[in-house]
Amino acid sequence: MMHVKMTEKMHQELKNHLHGGDGLEALAFALCGRLNHDGNDFLLIHEIYLMPYDKCLRTENSVSWETINVEHVLDKALSKGLGVVKIHSHFVDNSDFSVLDDNSDRSFFDSVYGWLDKDLPHASMIMYPNGTMKGREIKSNLSFTEIDKISVIGENVKLFSHSNSLDAIEKAFKRNAQTFGSETIYNLKKMKIGVVGCSGTGSPVIQMLYRLGVGKLVIADPDVMGHENLNRIVMSKASDADLKRLKVDVIKEHIEKVNLGTEVITYSCLIQESRNAMDEFASCDYIFGCMDSVEGRHYLNLISTYYLVPISDIGVKLVADGNGGIDSIVGNIHYVYPNSKTLLERGVYNQEQLTAESLKRLSEEEYKNRQAYFDNADVESPAVISVNSFCSSIAVNDMLGRIHPFRYGDNSKYSHTVVNLTDWDFNSYYVGDTEDELHSESIGVGDFEPNLKLYVSGEVV
Repeated sequence: MMHVKMTEKMHQELKNHLHGGDGLEALAFALCGRLNHDGNDFLLIHEIYLMPYDKCLRTENSVSWETINVEHVLDKALSKGLGVVKIHSHFVDNSDFSVLDDNSDRSFFDSVYGWLDKDLPHASMIMYPNGTMKGREIKSNLSFTEIDKISVIGENVKLFSHSNSLDAIEKAFKRNAQTFGSETIYNLKKMKIGVVGCSGTGSPVIQMLYRLGVGKLVIADPDVMGHENLNRIVMSKASDADLKRLKVDVIKEHIEKVNLGTEVITYSCLIQESRNAMDEFASCDYIFGCMDSVEGRHYLNLISTYYLVPISDIGVKLVADGNGGIDSIVGNIHYVYPNSKTLLERGVYNQEQLTAESLKRLSEEEYKNRQAYFDNADVESPAVISVNSFCSSIAVNDMLGRIHPFRYGDNSKYSHTVVNLTDWDFNSYYVGDTEDELHSESIGVGDFEPNLKLYVSGEVV
């Protein structure tokens, strides 16, 4: 399987160039970071080169050019180990690659493979006037295989797939389709969604996702079930706590017993301590961050940037006054996508908190020696199912609103949602683009990520 991903900004840039209004075919190239996981290849668009119109011979049905005009693109691909995608325009929706396209792709990618001297796959894609796309993988023997999925990640999440099934919707999901449409149900069935953290906010998220018909769930949590969890983990039993069963095992068993067709992949670890877990989540179509961990949030934000994965971060703060009363109940749902402001920029955590948590995990002794320098690093807040589930529901509906825009306002208005239950107040805010140069320069770099080393006990793994 091949999956090509790009940002919404890149998609718009391509559309403006390839369908500029003169009715003539146009051409662009993309340099891509890579991910290969479980036998699947991902091309993650990192940089786009728009071929100038005056450097091509353009007609209504073809576009041709000289390879010399893209040598600098191939040189960059060689120096950074990036994949190459060729993209051109067609004016008839869903039209297939022509014989001219076949000859052009074989000629060009023969040069690409010779230039780069590696057998890793590349791709060729078509963009239609309405912005939809299809494509094919080009292998080293110059054979063609249809691309399974093309994703556009931004304030909206668009999925273009060659396997758009028209099979009858299962009875369990018919009412979901009545609300969100058949296409959304088909997309959910093809999606792989990750949930990091399986307790107060994570377990309701998981419950909603598999009952919405998500095809594959990846869940991660290092902890065992305890009696203190029974007030909020919706799939837990007292016997699970008695046996100290892993949370991920309890949840997987429950989903499989309900048997709605969702495949579940589990990791009983911190994602920042497992390269396999990190790659699994990097290969997801969407991730929910449902943990208190600052370090975990930081790594999810890096995954979002490097591997073009949209993320919903859910945070709940319930402050009790110690006398049976409540000072405040506040939930924050942050939608993060490549090129949006990072969670660090949004003030969800600060560098001091990140340093403290990382140090505590890697060296307990050193952390204790320096603990006086860190404020509230060990403070836990109460957790209640009615509050956590409410915030989880908002996050899941926000995701649905991005793959099937149903809200009256533009999705850019809802990048940060704040729920203050003590004021019974519900507000959403525009967040905007990152000002962090490292993140903006690292979009779609994939496995060449500059800052994603995993440390366990001070050692790189």
